[in-house]
Amino acid sequence: MSATLSVTPVHLTVEHYPGDVLGIGQTVPRLSWQYSDVVPADAKTELEITRRMPAAQAVVQSVPVGRADNVLLPWPLTPLNAREQVIVRARLTQADAVSEWSAPLHFELGLTVAFEREAAFVGPAQLDGHTDHRPQPLVRTEFVVPAKPVQARLYLSALGLVDAELNGQRVGQDILTPGWTQYDDRLELWTYDITQQLQAGTNALGFWLGDGWYRGRVGFKGGQANVYGDRLGVFAQVEIFYADGSEQQIFSNSYDRQWYTVNGPITASNLFEGEDYDARLTQPGWTMPGFDDSGWDTVAQIPFDNRKLELPILPPVRAHGQHPAVTIAKTGEHKGRTNWIVDFGQNCTQRVRLHIHNLAAGDQVSIQHAEVLEKDGSLSTRPLRRGQQLDTYISNGEDALWEPRFTIHGFRYAEVKGWPGELTAADMECIVYYSAMKQVGQFASSNQLVNRLHDNVLWSMRSNFVSIPTDCPQRDERLGWTGDISLFAPTADYLYDTSSFLSNWLVDVRSDQKKWGTVPFYTPFIPFAEWSSPQAIAIWGDAAVTVPWTLYMNSGDKQQLASQYALAQAWIDEVRGYLSPDGVWDRKPHYSLGQLGDWLDPTAPPDDPVKAMTQKELVATAFFARSVRLFVKMAQALDRPEEAERYERLAQHIGRGFQHRFVHADGRMTSDTQCAYALAIVFNLLTDQPELQTKAGNRLAALVQASHGQVSTGFAGTPYVLPALTQTGHLQEAYSLFLSDKCPSWLYQVKMGGTTTWERWDSMLPDGSVNPGVMTSFNHYSLGSVAAWMHSTIGGLTATAPGWRTFRVAPQPGGGITQGQTSHETPYGLAAVTWQLRTDEFQITVTVPNGTTATVVMPGGTASKTVTAGHYTWSEPAAVSVQ
Repeated sequence: MSATLSVTPVHLTVEHYPGDVLGIGQTVPRLSWQYSDVVPADAKTELEITRRMPAAQAVVQSVPVGRADNVLLPWPLTPLNAREQVIVRARLTQADAVSEWSAPLHFELGLTVAFEREAAFVGPAQLDGHTDHRPQPLVRTEFVVPAKPVQARLYLSALGLVDAELNGQRVGQDILTPGWTQYDDRLELWTYDITQQLQAGTNALGFWLGDGWYRGRVGFKGGQANVYGDRLGVFAQVEIFYADGSEQQIFSNSYDRQWYTVNGPITASNLFEGEDYDARLTQPGWTMPGFDDSGWDTVAQIPFDNRKLELPILPPVRAHGQHPAVTIAKTGEHKGRTNWIVDFGQNCTQRVRLHIHNLAAGDQVSIQHAEVLEKDGSLSTRPLRRGQQLDTYISNGEDALWEPRFTIHGFRYAEVKGWPGELTAADMECIVYYSAMKQVGQFASSNQLVNRLHDNVLWSMRSNFVSIPTDCPQRDERLGWTGDISLFAPTADYLYDTSSFLSNWLVDVRSDQKKWGTVPFYTPFIPFAEWSSPQAIAIWGDAAVTVPWTLYMNSGDKQQLASQYALAQAWIDEVRGYLSPDGVWDRKPHYSLGQLGDWLDPTAPPDDPVKAMTQKELVATAFFARSVRLFVKMAQALDRPEEAERYERLAQHIGRGFQHRFVHADGRMTSDTQCAYALAIVFNLLTDQPELQTKAGNRLAALVQASHGQVSTGFAGTPYVLPALTQTGHLQEAYSLFLSDKCPSWLYQVKMGGTTTWERWDSMLPDGSVNPGVMTSFNHYSLGSVAAWMHSTIGGLTATAPGWRTFRVAPQPGGGITQGQTSHETPYGLAAVTWQLRTDEFQITVTVPNGTTATVVMPGGTASKTVTAGHYTWSEPAAVSVQ
């Protein structure tokens, strides 16, 4: 072949990992890739797959595949083995031409066979007698390496949290390892490459252990400590391979008396309350060879069934940049020490790293974190409740670089107390942390307030995607509430590739469902206060259907959908038993709150968020009807026609009951609210009677006009009110509601200086005071579900088939917005839309990736075009006004 093709395969991945990865668990993993441009029709794809067991000879195989087989291609060779390493490259061939090879993809299997996980969990033998706020232990060992290895791996997990150091250097980049799963059922085992950190001769391994979710106090209203156990321990298995073919293994254990433990300088650590560090207890060099550990205790083994160890699909939590100090203001002075409030400019999950200097032994510096300031300029800590987010450092008289290790905070402002002299930006960094997902969605417009709102949605998502999808990152809660992600999943999976992150969490949802008999309010589930006995509630439980379906629509992964099918079916079958004969869900649950309905309706009192205008039975029935219809689609996608037919009959029955019970003959609903009409329209509960759909849309538009642009929906209705208006031809009212900056509204939060989306529409009141309710957060992503409408209506991009095989391009300008841009990296490549509205012309540019088809609809909806892979630009007379 002499000629060179300009189009090349790019972005090779295995399963849903974003790139190179160690320690996967799939022995027949699927491969995916994209193309740099439009692929010639007669081109073919060649894969070069290199396989190698540690320290063995590599085997290279060439595999021809179809150019259209580039998404989740089944593994084309014999199954892989534990520890096997793979390198994959791809190129295109065409007659006498060939492309350059793609960048290589590297991945490696972990310890896929349970009996090969031979290490034990080890830690301190004695408990200190405290319920929590306990010293955090250290564990260390030394071992001899006869020669420089060609490969070495550390397989690491913990009961609690763990950071590893080898010969004085940190291992890996992850924090909060091994992450939060339902520890009674499964625990993640992470793989790290330590080849370059090992040295010939004596080596030392050290492990910091922390309470984390496993042993620390978690949850609100006092929470609980020791939920999963009261003893911390590390699982460490080192496997070393040498050039001569020999191997060496080191296991954490209690029998060879080579593993030692002692309480470390972290004297207390809690994910919510903060961390205390006493540098006077530091043991310099404890992770270096030759350290004198004669005063340490030998470890004890902690019983654990190693069959519960899993190789993670969960992305690790890692650092993602820094926020420099925007302002530093002195707030007081006491005995030569000063207090300072620092504004880092962005509310999110982060930690402050201080450069400690000029402190005497015993001097203390503390950092208090908060999301907002009170009107008097002080930190607003009341909303944090028990989660005080307070870190303290006691000096040993030496300069140091200190950052808390086993806690994480949601904040924009920090008060540094006890600092010696002037505090400057050079004295600190503010490091951002969240789970390492790939961003795949972008948005921009000509309206800067709208752009800031979109940024706020992104930051709230990042802040709350930390191991599990939490509700908030700052107060004493931070739980995996099923309702929040049920509503936000379409937005989340457009902005980031959440396939692995949410699939991992859904495993625990299914585990909790089997244990408790229903989908709980949050997962992993721990009983607290009035939430101590899970019972089925709409929206929250519907996550069992909505989240798997969202992932399928974005990925097209039927294998993943099949693994989540039982979860969805069990939810449908459970709630089916709670319906009245007419198909309305008005029975159960029987506990203090009942159905939560349109939770946080803006008319609800600050301390009674469940007191909404819309009937709870209406909300519950609407959401369940939608879930049943989605489940029918799941059954059809998985080729289960009999089940699809059976559940379709159920969906029709519920739809008839909904209309009979909640819709009057004149089209008015029994709850004459924005929420009621929005749900009925978007969930297609009126489409069998078009006149009712029209009346519902008109009534919804009238309610919006009567509200003078103020949002009147809560948790249930907010994601759907703008789509309902748009769908029924009331685009002007949709933009009026969306662009309002009166309280309550999305842009009110922006106008008030919000850098994330809030839990309440009025988390901060117009006078700048914090909402007096006991449940007030400035970082909840649920109201950010409006971004889905921004992407589909302002940007104009919507998937119409699983995996984006087909999608719709239909921007609908309004509200004075004259430019819009959105893009989403589909499994096949980038789908993108950019448009501009001038006085007399509308211009649009569209990118369609290989393997997909787009239907392009111009504003006004009078003309459409169907196009395949390529880059297109069209101009035509403007069908709408720039005003």
